[in-house]
Amino acid sequence: MKIQLALLTIILTVNANAQNMKDYKIDITIDAPKHKVWNAITDFKNYPSWNSVLTMDNNDSLLLGRNFQVTIIQPNGKKSQFKAKAMDKEILQSFSATQTIVGKWFFTATHLFTIEEIDDEHTRFIQEWKLKGVLAALFRKQIFKELVVFNNMNQELKELVEE
Repeated sequence: MKIQLALLTIILTVNANAQNMKDYKIDITIDAPKHKVWNAITDFKNYPSWNSVLTMDNNDSLLLGRNFQVTIIQPNGKKSQFKAKAMDKEILQSFSATQTIVGKWFFTATHLFTIEEIDDEHTRFIQEWKLKGVLAALFRKQIFKELVVFNNMNQELKELVEE
């Protein structure tokens, strides 16, 4: 009984800390209008032609609530594959997808893609991850270290739309 209470206390403490975790955010300024950036980041079929980091299959229309396949490719060629669900979409502004493992209490990662218009010819593209749950608390540093590769995606997007 004492061991069970101790384990429960540890899980609740880790989970409480996970709910207050810092998010991971990167951004880039792109010399192109926001519609051009939006068209590129929502054209999942063409990701393989310019994006060495991410593929998203089976949700070309970003249908909300629909599950789709995501693959993250590290520079060493290691691939992480998982299913995500399209959660939100504001045309020419943002979209997001969420992955949950076991349950929200264990691990939830929400990936947000946001476009901010600076002026008619300049756009700020932002990628942000919100992590919650026990697994996120335990492996936050490692997860954030893996997400650094998305800076490559941002640079590749910039090169694509500035052509």
